[in-house]
Amino acid sequence: MKTILVPVDFSGTSTHAARYAQQLAKQVGAKLILVHAYEPPPSFPMVEGMLYSEESLRSLMKEKLEQLAIELDKEEPVIKIESMVMDGNLKDVVKALTDAMQVFLIVMGITGAGKIKETFIGSNTLEVAKTNTVPVLIVPELANFTSITDIGLTTDFRDVINAIPDKKIIELVKTFGARLHVLNIDFQQRNWNEDVPFQSGLIETMFEHMHPSYHFIEGENVAEGLSTYALAHSIEILIAVPKKHNLLHQLFAGSHTKEIAFHSKVPVLVLHE
Repeated sequence: MKTILVPVDFSGTSTHAARYAQQLAKQVGAKLILVHAYEPPPSFPMVEGMLYSEESLRSLMKEKLEQLAIELDKEEPVIKIESMVMDGNLKDVVKALTDAMQVFLIVMGITGAGKIKETFIGSNTLEVAKTNTVPVLIVPELANFTSITDIGLTTDFRDVINAIPDKKIIELVKTFGARLHVLNIDFQQRNWNEDVPFQSGLIETMFEHMHPSYHFIEGENVAEGLSTYALAHSIEILIAVPKKHNLLHQLFAGSHTKEIAFHSKVPVLVLHE
């Protein structure tokens, strides 16, 4: 059985991602593991005149995580759910778990731009996505789950053999039973060069047995163009492969990252080579 890992900090951001992940698990026949990365605070809170200790606060987090698992189980009893509290920072905890077990997917939420208070999970999602070799699905707070039937792969048609992990993409698309769409965004052919036809031919060869649809999108803003197109054409997940000197790298190296993750209603799947 496939495993989907969901980091939880009990914010609305992370519980929304957990519910989204539960629906994904139902579609692909996976189980959920909810994990809370526990780090002792600089000072312990006082509740009803009682000062929490490190042990009692950790126990409280464990109880809250188990309660969330119970709530999710009531909503979808057929999905197996496990929960665990692990000591350490989020990135290290996620890495330890993905090193120790076969994790199919990590699902994490992200908070919208302009929020006064950023959640812990939301502020660490992009860091986990960029450093973990397991695919990370970033779920914007405005994303509502619908069955995954269409998945979009973003590409700039540069060095596609090294930039696109085709075997991983084929496995993911087949797991979801979805159709593959290859998306390229440009503005007045600024990124076109003589190598583009050759690179696009290589992509056709990579995915020839999947018969993908190809879409050439005119847009000056990469993140906005991809998000708008995906929504208009019912593409439920966008695949992005961050790589140096690549159009996709722009999405995960500065303001473009926050634009596509914060403003989009479409989850972004970060997939490494």
